[in-house]
Amino acid sequence: MAKLASNIFFWIGLFFLVHLIGIWNPPIEAAHSWRQATGLMVARNYFEGNTSFWYPMVDETNGGTGIIGMEFPLLYYIQGKLGVLFGFHVGIGRLLNVLISTCGLVYFYALVRRFAKEKTAFYAALLLMVSCFFMYSRKVMPDTEALAVYIIGIYYFFKALRFGRWKDVVLSFIMLSLGLLLKISVLPLFAFVAFAFVKISNEPKKPVVFLIPMLSLIPACIWYFIWNPYLAAHFGSWYNLGGGLLDGGKAFLESPFLLLEQLVFHPFFSYLALASCLYGIIRFVKSGVSWAWKISLPLFMVLFSGYALKSGVIFLTHEYYILPAVPLLAIVGGYALSTLGKYAWVLMLCISLEAIGNQLYDFRLNQSEAYKLGLGQVAERYIPTDALVAINGNSNPQELYLLGRKGWNLSDETLRQKAKVNELTGKGCTYLVVNKRTLPNLPNYGKIIYDGVDYQLIQLIK
Repeated sequence: MAKLASNIFFWIGLFFLVHLIGIWNPPIEAAHSWRQATGLMVARNYFEGNTSFWYPMVDETNGGTGIIGMEFPLLYYIQGKLGVLFGFHVGIGRLLNVLISTCGLVYFYALVRRFAKEKTAFYAALLLMVSCFFMYSRKVMPDTEALAVYIIGIYYFFKALRFGRWKDVVLSFIMLSLGLLLKISVLPLFAFVAFAFVKISNEPKKPVVFLIPMLSLIPACIWYFIWNPYLAAHFGSWYNLGGGLLDGGKAFLESPFLLLEQLVFHPFFSYLALASCLYGIIRFVKSGVSWAWKISLPLFMVLFSGYALKSGVIFLTHEYYILPAVPLLAIVGGYALSTLGKYAWVLMLCISLEAIGNQLYDFRLNQSEAYKLGLGQVAERYIPTDALVAINGNSNPQELYLLGRKGWNLSDETLRQKAKVNELTGKGCTYLVVNKRTLPNLPNYGKIIYDGVDYQLIQLIK
């Protein structure tokens, strides 16, 4: 039993199996159901053949096409096409994320093992496993997938640097490029180039391999800074790419406690893990910091700070924005645990209980939101598939996704304004779906064709 417990692949396998629990649950969990709903809209439009790969489409059309500039939609495309074979379901997207994220854990362990003792790599992998990576690796979101793919690319970069094999060169370029395409937020980890340059300066290497991470930036630059602006200019919709650095700094100064919570608690959802990281930093400094870390860590901090400042308020209010920093924190914490001898297991167990305990709520079906699941039946019975609708989702596209119809996602206040609703009618909106829990009273806009406990459906009069 002790031998099994010390085998990292046992824990990675357990990580995978645990994430299969409730994997077919609808996207109504407490954290970031809105983000999943948007991604699922894109996947479903691929499944239904409404658009081509290069033109990702959401259902929140606002009277337009719904084509939107966003992160590289490869995983949504795969989910959509797998739906042709197995039927469209949220579980396919979740399973893709779990599979890729689990592979990322394997490569993370192997990568840390390349430069540190086995115990450090072991505990670092465990810490990454129970961090916020735990919760977000089962959502239909590209964040942990992008991180996992980029880590795989770093691993093959070091293989290529050492052996110069074409197989490693190609794999490194593909994975590094794809990681950045899936989510450009992994860019701060580009600091690994500086680490590699200094760390293996006295080892046999193939210098030309340093071109790989440089070239891997090109596809992401084309996608995010050429193609996405083109889509935004022609179709009018674009995901948020942040604001100015000064605006981000102002937001941080105005909400210092939110910033502190994001940096201190959200990486692991565990104060014990933070304490381990701080202890690891102290031990790390006392033992002597190598030049590889002295150069690469400041570069990482500059890149991460730029990313955080550009994200601004969104960085403060979205836990998963801290993900790019978590692997480095896990390495530091893993080093700390490796120095504690027999007490390391006790502390790791306590960290795991605290971290996973603070994330388990996201694995349960959120009963307070379960009433929304009836929207599909209402739409199937009363709303033609090509009809445009408006719903008071109050910025959360979740209900519009569950309806399976295209249209507008509005606030309660907007639906109270007759002029606004008349404007929607002029743009082709034919139905209002009203969430009565948030908007119990509404002006007389048209014919009520369904009036349930939670929702009311109104056919608009032109």
